[in-house]
Amino acid sequence: MRVFGLIALCLVLVACNAPHPLAGLTRSGFAEAGGHRFRVNWSLSEAQATRTNAVWRPGLAEVRIAAVAATAQVTGCDVIPGSAIGDVALVSMRLSC
Repeated sequence: MRVFGLIALCLVLVACNAPHPLAGLTRSGFAEAGGHRFRVNWSLSEAQATRTNAVWRPGLAEVRIAAVAATAQVTGCDVIPGSAIGDVALVSMRLSC
């Protein structure tokens, strides 16, 4: 039973910071904005910014603003205003490339 638990833990850790395979987000890059670091996964029309730094209780508004800036920086595309949704760990948005 311990082996199964160890395997499950390893699989969870490997899956962290990666887009869902069915999301179609085939490109990825890293950027910093607003004091936060993000891994950005994107396609031509959608993006996900995953915050990768540890911050004690970051504000949702500041994380969304930083995620939008980091995504625009990495992708070279404009983020469609009002399309950023998510939480302090993962922000999804639509792109205009």
